[in-house]
Formats: sequence, structure tokens, C-alpha cells
Amino acid sequence: MPGPLVARGVATARFRWYTLAQAVSIVGTTMSLTALYWLALRLAHGRAAVLALLVAAQFLPMLLFSRRAGVIAGRHPAARVVIVTQAALAAGSLAIGLPLLAGWLPVWYLWALSLAVGCAQTLDVTGRQLFMNELVGPAELRRGTSRYAAVTGLAKIAGPGIAGLLIAASGEAVVFLADAASFLLVIAVLAVLARGVAGVGPAREARPATPGRRLRWVLDLPRGIQLAAGMALLIGGFGIQFEVTNPLMATRVLHLGPVGFGLLGTCLAVGGIAANLITSRRRDPGRAEFLGWAVLFGAAETAAALMPAVWAYDAMLAVVGAAIQLFAVSATVYVQQHAAPAQRGPALSAYNGAFMGFVPAGSFAVAGVAAVAGVRWALAGPGIVIAAVAGLALLAGARAVKPAPGRAAVNAAPRAPLPTDGGNP
Repeated sequence: MPGPLVARGVATARFRWYTLAQAVSIVGTTMSLTALYWLALRLAHGRAAVLALLVAAQFLPMLLFSRRAGVIAGRHPAARVVIVTQAALAAGSLAIGLPLLAGWLPVWYLWALSLAVGCAQTLDVTGRQLFMNELVGPAELRRGTSRYAAVTGLAKIAGPGIAGLLIAASGEAVVFLADAASFLLVIAVLAVLARGVAGVGPAREARPATPGRRLRWVLDLPRGIQLAAGMALLIGGFGIQFEVTNPLMATRVLHLGPVGFGLLGTCLAVGGIAANLITSRRRDPGRAEFLGWAVLFGAAETAAALMPAVWAYDAMLAVVGAAIQLFAVSATVYVQQHAAPAQRGPALSAYNGAFMGFVPAGSFAVAGVAAVAGVRWALAGPGIVIAAVAGLALLAGARAVKPAPGRAAVNAAPRAPLPTDGGNP
């Protein structure tokens, strides 16, 4: 059992230490991802299909095991779950860096290791989201999430650029070893914080989760959470495919080296920082908010595909990065606020499974479009679809809440939000 509950909120030293430790770790993570995709592209001699397979291996576990990960995370103290997953991720970086130093690293090994790391990431994502709720409390969840994202966003700005410089100077192996070392601080901080953060209690399944029960469980979620998960599927699965499109844009269209390629990721992160200045001042997001950010994402990604020069593409990537962050924060907070406490872990796993679980299918689809129609269409196609779907959902929602004649006075009266948001929690 954890120790006595200490002060919670974004102003505590505990929150600051956790955020600082995660920022250090995320610098290493973004460095290693930049190096991974550049290394894969180099080993595969520029073939998009190899990149798609690598991305699919990373995110396939999220599709297959996200619900089980949510149940596991809900049964154990979140801090301890994250300690285990962070240690596993550090081991994964070592398992790439050391063989690369020795001069042995076939593409199939990268695929296999990416699949194993993806399993750890599936549990890590839900564990970190639950730990944030335990650390700051439900009342300050949005502020905590936004401030955490702002600090870690600074780390995402630094990571790709540092990776590009290190790759150009020393090769990819140094980047992976640095990433492995970056996990040590967060593991140490979590070991201390685990003594003073109380969980929300275990969430257990009464019966085995057969495929039919999994589908029924998703359909029983509140409709607002289903909508958030549906948009997350489109954006995460097909829109955010920069692991495939950015390397191809850098080499085929913009003709950049490793430093320029790293700066593309930096531009995405700069937009995320700007977005947190907006989202930290807002509370209690509704459906219209995350749908609006989805429209912005689709429009910005479509515009990025049309940019003729490096500086213009970089600028639009910053707008895309802002839209991603605005959508992700508002949708994640919405899901946590509209799920019953005992079902918060499984609900988050459903959202995360939608956001990241369909990346494998999306990576092959985007790589196929890039091979047939060009990289620019691989960017513009998903953007157009996402903007259209989110816009239609916004219009449908606006019509649904439009007051009927003679009911204006009733609708104008203050009322509490429906606890189930149109479904069973």
C-alpha cells in the first residue's frame, strides 16, 4: 500500500520533480526515435515499405493489448507500473545501441525489437496518464496535463535537433546509448514519489474479455468518449504518420541531411509548446473543443503538403504540432472526466488503443499512397478526410443541442452536466 497521501496539485515540488525527470527522459526518447527512423531509412536504402513495417511493429501492440494494459495499470499503483515500463524502454535502447556499436544490426532485428518496445509503450502510456491523475488530483488534471506537456514539449524541441547533430558527428549508436541513460532520473524520482501518491483503487474484470465482450464494452462507453476515440483513430492512425512522411519528405522532396531532418521534428514540438499556452488556461473541455482542434489539424496538414520550400513546410509543421497537442490534451482530459473512476484505466486504454493502435494500418496506407501518388498526397489525403469528418461531427453536434422553439427559457437555466454523457460509464 502507498504511504499517506501528500499535497496534490501543479504547485507541489512532487509535480515539479516528476515533470523535470520526464523532460530529461523525453529528450532521450525523441532523440532515439529520430535516430531510429533515419537508421531504418539508411539500412533500407530509402524504401518507404521498410519504414511502414517498422512503424507497424512499434504500434501493433497498442491495437492488440491496449485494453489488457488498461486493466493491468488499474490493478497496480501507477508509479510502480511506470517504473517497470521505463526500465523496459531503457533496455530496448541499449539493445539497439550496443549491437550497432559492434557493427551488427540487420533490419529484421530492428523490427523485432520495435515490437517488444511497443509492448512496453502500450502499458507505459496508460500508466503515465493514471499517475498524472493521482499526482495532481482530478480538480487540476487539465492544468497538470497542460503544464506537464509544456515542459516536456521543450524537451521534444531539443531532442530531434540534438539527434541530428549527434548522428552527423558520431553516428546513431551514441544516440541510443544516451536515450538509455536518460531513463535513470525518471526511475529514481518515481521510486520516491511512489511512497506518497495514493491510487484510485483497482479495476477488475468479472469475466474473461472475449472479442464479443471487448466490442460490447466499447459500445457501452459514453458516446462522447466513443467520439473522442473515433477522432483519435483517424488522427493517430492516419494523420500523424510523420515517422513515414518526414523521412520521405526530407530525402525525396526537400533534399535534407540528418540535421535538417531532425529540425522537422523540432518544428512539430515548437507548435506543441505554443498550444500549451492556450490549453492550460481552459477547463472542462467539451466535444466541440476537441472536434475543433481536429478540424485545425486536418486543414494544417493539408496546407503543409502544398508548401513549396523548406521554411514554409517547417512553419506549417509547427501549426500541425500545435493542433496535435490541443486535440490530445482536450480529448484525454475529456475521457478521464467522463469515465467512472473504476473504469478510468480501461477507458483511457480504449482511447489510447484508438489513437495509436491503428498506426500499423495507417503506416502501410500512407506508404502506399506515397509510392503511388507521391509524398505530398500521403500528407494531404488524411488531412482532407480528418477535417471533413470532424467538421461534419461539429455540425451534427450543433444541431443536436439547438434549443427547440418555446424551450429557450428552460435551456437557459443553469444545469449540471449529464454524468453519463449519453451512455453507460
